[in-house]
Amino acid sequence: MKQPQHTTPNEAGTSASEIGPWVLALIHLHARIAPRFARPQPRRRALLYLQGVLRCIERTNGWQLAEHGRRATP
Repeated sequence: MKQPQHTTPNEAGTSASEIGPWVLALIHLHARIAPRFARPQPRRRALLYLQGVLRCIERTNGWQLAEHGRRATP
């Protein structure tokens, strides 16, 4: 049986100083697409979707993203 091989070194990690710009970039991206939605509810869902896609979720399907966004359905 083949042993699992890790491709990421153990030292690899993300610091808080690296995450800050990512959060700002996500906010700017959301601000750019927000005018495409007439109502605030779809705007919020779009932001939750983007956050869910970028989050480290085991399986990134519609149900998992809805669960991340605290929605009942995808």
